[in-house]
Amino acid sequence: MKRLSVSQASQVLGVTQQAVHGRIKRDTIEHEIGEDGKIYVYLTDNETRSQSIDNTVVEGVVNDYITSLKSEIETLKTHTKSLEHDREEWKEEARRKDTIIMALTNRIPELEAPSEATEGPVTASNGESRRVVPPEPENRSWWRRVFAP
Repeated sequence: MKRLSVSQASQVLGVTQQAVHGRIKRDTIEHEIGEDGKIYVYLTDNETRSQSIDNTVVEGVVNDYITSLKSEIETLKTHTKSLEHDREEWKEEARRKDTIIMALTNRIPELEAPSEATEGPVTASNGESRRVVPPEPENRSWWRRVFAP
């Protein structure tokens, strides 16, 4: 048996000092009050050995978990950088498209359609008459409706 202070026992058992004090109050752990007024706890070799083995296993699992989380963080950082790069490329492409569209819209008045109406022969099924189809003013292209004076 080992005689340990409450703080040492809590470290060996892997619990808080309050938990050790709770065991003392419930009288589930051997203890005594020393000459100096401190409370000392007695732990068997089995308790200390099993706790050290459990702590080693827990620490190993925790370390593996931390390592996997660090790896995941690095993967996410790489992915984030890739997405930021893609976003910048999309922004640049949008700027180029806007520049091209503005250049084309500035040239629209220069690109006027011929003022003469086109005439097309329309024949009846028996081939007797021909007529000219007048242009329809409502069927102007959308860009002419928007940009034409």
